[in-house]
Amino acid sequence: ADSVEKVEVITNPSARYDAEGGGGIINIVLRKGKAQGINGSVIASVGDPTAYGLSSNINFRSESFNLFSNFGYNYRDAPGNSSTDAQYFNNDGTTNSFIYEKRTNQRLNRTFNANYGIDLFLTKTASWTHALTFSKESGSNPDDVFFNYYDADFNPTFVRNRLNDQLSKEYSIEYSSIFTKQFKEEDHKLTANVAFSKNQDNENSIIYDQIIGDPSTLFTDVTLNNQSQLRNLLQADYVLPIGKDSRFEAGYRGNFQNNLTDFRVNENSIFTNLLEYKEHVNAFYAQYGSKFNKFSYFFGLRWEDSNIEVNSITVNDYNTKKYNNFFPSATLNYEINDDSNITLSYSKRINRPRGRFLNPFSSFSSNINIFQGNPDLDPSYTNVIDLGYLKKWDRLTFNTSIYFNVTDNTFEFIRKESGEFVTSINDGQDIVDPITGVITPVGEPDTRTPVIISTPINLAKEYRTGFEMNANYTPYKWWRLNGNFNFYRVENKGDYKYTNFQGIDVVQNFDNVASTWFTRITSRVTLPYKIDWQTNATFNAAQKNAQGKRLDMTTVNLSFSKDILKDKGSLALNVSDLFNSRKRRNVVDLDNVSSYSTFQWRQRQITLAFTYRFNKKKERENQRGNEGGDDMMGKP
Repeated sequence: ADSVEKVEVITNPSARYDAEGGGGIINIVLRKGKAQGINGSVIASVGDPTAYGLSSNINFRSESFNLFSNFGYNYRDAPGNSSTDAQYFNNDGTTNSFIYEKRTNQRLNRTFNANYGIDLFLTKTASWTHALTFSKESGSNPDDVFFNYYDADFNPTFVRNRLNDQLSKEYSIEYSSIFTKQFKEEDHKLTANVAFSKNQDNENSIIYDQIIGDPSTLFTDVTLNNQSQLRNLLQADYVLPIGKDSRFEAGYRGNFQNNLTDFRVNENSIFTNLLEYKEHVNAFYAQYGSKFNKFSYFFGLRWEDSNIEVNSITVNDYNTKKYNNFFPSATLNYEINDDSNITLSYSKRINRPRGRFLNPFSSFSSNINIFQGNPDLDPSYTNVIDLGYLKKWDRLTFNTSIYFNVTDNTFEFIRKESGEFVTSINDGQDIVDPITGVITPVGEPDTRTPVIISTPINLAKEYRTGFEMNANYTPYKWWRLNGNFNFYRVENKGDYKYTNFQGIDVVQNFDNVASTWFTRITSRVTLPYKIDWQTNATFNAAQKNAQGKRLDMTTVNLSFSKDILKDKGSLALNVSDLFNSRKRRNVVDLDNVSSYSTFQWRQRQITLAFTYRFNKKKERENQRGNEGGDDMMGKP
């Protein structure tokens, strides 16, 4: 965090920015030392659950060059948990059995990262930057799952334990070069940059599975998941001021990446797959803006040519998708007076599926609830319209907007029967299969547990209409408040058809209308002895979908900080997820199974950090009332 100079937020980005994504963008600008000589900072931290780290940010600047570097080492224990309580039904709707799945995992990570580079000041108006970034990570993630089986009357029958002992190693390296030429006229600038990166992520697991109390049922699975990525980026941007109040921009961006994922379960398994993903995107854009009196406008057009390959080499399934699209953008702004304005903006966006969304086999820690990617996914396209209003008072800044989004081919996660079953030995009583009705006698293999697949699909259409408001209020010099409220209505339209293991066509209708909202409030208080106290609370309301419901979630974060050693040092205490309540909860209802699930990625984290600065001043927070106002409204 000490390396970040500013964060730029744009709700509705213009044609200059990558069209990828379903919403706005966040641009993180890293800080470089501006003072002559050596300057920098060192940060040491410790936390619970066990976490500690040491990092540095060091610069050396002269009149002709600037050397900059960031180094860091971190160790983190990040425990998490999840559960799925499922009820299975017979064909006539009566209860057949229950399975309660409880999971705990212990992610242990050791990470080293380094970034160093040089700014060469070729002339007073031209600079050339070279930077090299390297990171290396190793860790383990023992994933312990217990399956508690119950009969139709909820009497316990047996318990299965599945332990996924996972180890991982990852490294990445990137080289980037940026050339900037500032011409005589202010804001007249040319920027060109290239970046080349490589990433390798290797995971391997040994999975032990057995019925508790019966060692003879033990069997093992060995999995391997190796992922590699090569990425090249070429980009150029040109800005030309025209007169006093006009501006023309144009540029190019080429993004070329090749990903290879090798996923294996044992030696010859139906879950083994070698997936190759290639994405080559060339983009050109141009935009023009001007202002006269109180009215300003900015129009842009971006063209992207995409060449995508998704190849499941193991099963000889090759998918090539070639398409090109225009992405227009427009912003109109009217200044009512010095303290208020109205903005109307439009943009078109694209969301390309990647990674685990495409890989048909990406997880095997549970063998009855499996996430499976879809290599035939198409990109989704979103048209965004935003009408905003901004008003400033002495102590209050208020902005609000109404937005309307229409998305074609939107992604929807479905749950369906896979046609596969988990086999165990029936040593209690005769059991009736919930799908076929076949009776399994005592002492014979029991295949009564169907494997449920969760996978993304392209749904026909999504309409999203919402209202958002944001307020920054400073009632006193020692107290600042920021609040955000967002209410929206989502309407989905589309059907999904698949053939189940009995050869019967199943049609799932995903027509659904739902309304939901979320709110967030941040309080910053300066306590006696210049102790800064910040509290952040977020509430996400429930939302129903075509196959169930996502339940509400509340999160509270807390932090205290104090400058010491004549402002050369700072102490900060941070509590992430104060009440340990950041858990995703979902209810799913299918014809043959109903389930309630929870997922907590990481439990409450407490961190104490000490920062020491040498030959540099602490960057004070911007106290202007219009905090982020222009960017949040998406203005040029």
